Amino acid sequence: MAKALESLSENVVIHRMAEAVAVQPIRKEVALQSIKIIDDQSIEYQGHRLKISQAAFRDLLDILKVPKTFMERFKGIVGVESQQKFINTLKNVIATSGSGTVTMVLNPTSREVVAIHKSNRNLFSNQSATELISNIINENGLTVADFSINRDNGGIAVNTFHNNTHFDIPGLKDEHFIAGISFTNNPRNGFQVTPYINRLVCANGMITRGFQEEFKITKMDELSMNSFMASLKELRKNNYMPTGFTDAVRLTNSTNASLAEMQFAANAILDASGASREEVESWIPLKSTESAFNRIGVHVEDMDSAKRKNAKTGTSVWELINGITHFATHDNGIEITDYDRRRLQVVAGNLLTKKLDMENLVRSPF
Repeated sequence: MAKALESLSENVVIHRMAEAVAVQPIRKEVALQSIKIIDDQSIEYQGHRLKISQAAFRDLLDILKVPKTFMERFKGIVGVESQQKFINTLKNVIATSGSGTVTMVLNPTSREVVAIHKSNRNLFSNQSATELISNIINENGLTVADFSINRDNGGIAVNTFHNNTHFDIPGLKDEHFIAGISFTNNPRNGFQVTPYINRLVCANGMITRGFQEEFKITKMDELSMNSFMASLKELRKNNYMPTGFTDAVRLTNSTNASLAEMQFAANAILDASGASREEVESWIPLKSTESAFNRIGVHVEDMDSAKRKNAKTGTSVWELINGITHFATHDNGIEITDYDRRRLQVVAGNLLTKKLDMENLVRSPF
């Protein structure tokens, strides 16, 4: 039986938006040459030592066009001090040859550098993002299902739905949905909009990326905003249901998951929460599946990644998706932040749109 989807009150939404503005990251355009790299956890700027997140350090390596795997191998060969000299010399050469400035993004409380960009054109402040989200919600009659804030990097995520967008998957039992829009704004990817789908039979939320209805805004000029609003209008005409969603549900419902896909789903929950491997079994039956393989002499620990992709389990991909979304949407007594709940909803959506490991199996007469 389909359940009514709960929503946040207007007062809670207003409070969360104020919180989002309060924790929005600080952006500072600086000369690349003024940054001294100490190691992969800290940099020095104008005599101040700053902590740097792993994501921001990867940003810096990308700007320098240095693969992280190379840096790790290089450090193992020559040591930390030589690695530091090499990367700072390279940085100074690049700084003098064109890439003169970068934008550092800092956590306003900890002053940790959470992102580094070549330019700031793809960054919206949370103030601008929440104002835009509010306008879209009000103009389209949307209701807020949840609103999460990542206090490490100031990112925000808002899932919304429209009460008149109920739909079913014909021929499949208990597959009743309601649709809407998911908004995100963070220093890594800027402002993004994707379809939001909620499976009403158990109130599981999923953020569906990988369909054509996915938008990213990098500028708030008139041309960009008109294009964005036109895309939203088209999504609204389709009742917020992404093109191809029904076919994707049918495919994942009829396709067995590979062992690799099952391990991926279980690890996503483990990485995002305080759950133990035994607790995850209630949502993703990985332990019992691995035991079944071991019982017939197929030892999971001896499989390489290619073999795991070809090891068929007794669980459909759709069941994996619903296991992830159920864990992410409900209070299970296991520690997990609101932002990580939303991150799992994105993982579930990615499973829905990926090329499935088992989808091209063919019956053979041999």
